[in-house]
Parts: sequence; structure tokens; C-alpha cells
Amino acid sequence: MKITFRGAAMEVGRSCIEIDSGESKILLDCGVKLTGEGPKYPILDNIKVDGVFVSHAHLDHVGALPILTHNQINAPIHSTPLTKEITKVLLKDSLKIEMVEHISPKFNMHDIKKCINLHIPTYYNKRRVFKDFVYEYFDAGHIPGSASILLDYGNKKILYTGDIKVRDTRLVKGADLSYANEDIDVLIIESTYGNSIHPDREMTEKRFLQKIKETINRGGVALIPVFAVNRAQEILLILAEEKFDVPIFVDGMAIEITEIMLRHSEYLRDAKKLEKAYSRVYVVKSRDEREKVIEYLKENGGIVVTTAGMLDGGPILHYLSEMWDNPENSLILTGYQVEDTNGRYLIETGYLIINGQEIKPKLEVTLFDFSAHAGMDELHEFVNKVNPETLIIQHGDELEVLTFKKWAIEKGFNVYTPKLGEVIRI
Repeated sequence: MKITFRGAAMEVGRSCIEIDSGESKILLDCGVKLTGEGPKYPILDNIKVDGVFVSHAHLDHVGALPILTHNQINAPIHSTPLTKEITKVLLKDSLKIEMVEHISPKFNMHDIKKCINLHIPTYYNKRRVFKDFVYEYFDAGHIPGSASILLDYGNKKILYTGDIKVRDTRLVKGADLSYANEDIDVLIIESTYGNSIHPDREMTEKRFLQKIKETINRGGVALIPVFAVNRAQEILLILAEEKFDVPIFVDGMAIEITEIMLRHSEYLRDAKKLEKAYSRVYVVKSRDEREKVIEYLKENGGIVVTTAGMLDGGPILHYLSEMWDNPENSLILTGYQVEDTNGRYLIETGYLIINGQEIKPKLEVTLFDFSAHAGMDELHEFVNKVNPETLIIQHGDELEVLTFKKWAIEKGFNVYTPKLGEVIRI
């Protein structure tokens, strides 16, 4: 059996793993890595696969799916129904952005439609047969609809975590670890935080709310950039814990994704709470409305929850272009800032790129860790519990991967840390 790492090897982004059993070839995810120099895709040259198994709807796991259909690879794509719905929105938006930024896309709208039509609804805790193996999806606790995937080839059991969160958050329950009783031969695990322990979640939420209150009390605007999927909804749930004297505005793709999630309430920890939180905000539905909101905010202050979470495009740049020079305002980052993004550039240099111009914002900038990934302590606990024969560490920057590897070797595990394009035979 051959496992080829076509992406996400010693990096975060473009997740894509090929498993060739000799009788079947499948892909686990097929994503894109978004960088300041344009998108980077997995190695997909001359690839032929029988099926694709998708863990969840984030672009780094689904963003390259239409390249397959563009190349006439019409293999079935397995995912949860919610993952399918969100993937459709993300792919259309990413194509639109590429066209606006004059990047030559590797696929078109027809390829996206074809790709979505190939999706096969897959449900948690239901064993199904595909070709020469049995597969089962388990709730990964990362975002609504996310899954870890167990592949049983009879003589080999492979568990792919996808992106995983073991502990509960406000939006979703922690990962379902009922597969821990299985004899797992190969564990393919993410390592986004292989070298980091997340701060206490409750304390982080308190500090986050306090920062918003400070901003409001001095008459400023709290700009909260979020990822449309998961982070936006969790931030709304946290904001609902307080009664603010100013309005909360929600803008960008977060609106559509929240409404999709509410239609798939079975994937949420408490759908009624999200519904209530969403009912308390003002939804910005057009550019004209956005201009009016900005004028209101300048006079009265308020809270804005909008995309994009790493400041690469989306309405957040429009708000920032009008509000960056007021020190009473604050920019409250809520998630991981990937290398080569505007958000990472801001953290490292103190400068932002807005409308092609480099500026040094006068507003207050803070970063809070609301990660939907397992921290280092959770990853260690998870590996000990699953106790695989072979451990393959991927989906992490080099430092995270190698730190995780060092711990695993010390614990006696047989460990691989593949490089891009590397083939592991098991």
C-alpha cells in the first residue's frame, strides 16, 4: 500500500493525500494554499482516482476539487451534507476572487457545478463499502460537518484525522473518539499546533469581551475579522453573552454560511443559541448598506463581525480603509494568521496592505486564540489514546511537525514526517 503526500507536507494548506491499495486509488481531501503570490495547488499531474473523501469545508481541504473535474476526473466525492453545502459557497467565492485579482483560474464555474454534483452524502457512524475497503466518518469536532475518516482494508486500518478538536467549543462538541477502541495501524494526523498549547478558552473569551467593552467605552469601533466558516458563528455566540449598548453588524460571507448552518442544525451543539445570537445582529446585505453602516459607526461606534479572517480580501478591508487611522478603534483578530497573508504581515511588521498601499494603522491591534484545532497537549493525549502502529504527521509548519515528531519518537512511536510528493509504503 502506498500513501502519497500531494500537499500539506511540512506546511498548512493544500491538503491532499493519495492512498493506493493496489486495487483502488483514493484522495483524502484536495485543497488549495492561498498565498500572497497566488494559490498553490497539490501535485495533481497525471492523477487517476476512484474516489475522493473530504474531511471538511475549508478551502485548504476542498479548494482544488474542481481541478479534478476540469481534468475529467469524475470520481465520487464523499462528504457530510453540510460540508457539501458550504463547499459550494467557498468554491464559487474563491473563483470570483481569482477573477477579480486577475489570477488565471485552473477551473471554471462549470467545473464547480460538476464537482458539487459528484458529492455523495456521507453520515457519521455509518459503515459503508467502497471498492476494496470499508469507510466510516466520525465527528472531528473542528467545524460543523467536519469528519475524521476511518478506512478499513481488512489487513490495514488507516485513520485520517482531518482537522480535529478534542475539546468542546460553543459551536460544536469535541471529536467523537469512539474509534479509539479499533486497532489502528496507521494514524495520519494534523499538527497545526504541534508546538503550541492553547490558552484557557474561558479566560480567552473574557479577555476578548473586555477588549470590545474598552473599545466601545472610548467611543470606538471594534472590527472583528473572522473566518466565514465556524469562527464567525462562534464569535456571535460569545458576543451573545453580553448586552452591548451598541449594535453588532455582520457582513460578508459569514451571513450565508450562518444561514446554511442553521438549516443543518443537527451538526451544531446548540442550534437555538446560534439562532438567537444571529437574530440579535444587523445583517449588511449590500455595498450601499455597508457605506451607511460605516457612516453610522464613525459617529456612534459599534461592533463589526466580518470576513476575511486573515485580512486578505472581503469587507474587512473596506471597513479598515475607513477606520485604520483612528486610535479609538480596535482590530481584534480571532484566529491563526497563515504565512504570506495580510494578517500575518500585520502581526510581524505592524503594516497592512489596503488597496495596494502599505499603511501603518493607528487603531489598536490584538490577537486572540480561538483555534478550532487541537493544541499540542490535546494532540499528545489523542495519539496516546489511539495508540497507532505507525504515526504520520502532516498539516503543520516545519517547527510544529518536528516538535511533534520528537515527542512521538520519545514515546516509542514509529513516526513519518513526509515532504511534499513523498511516498510512504506500509
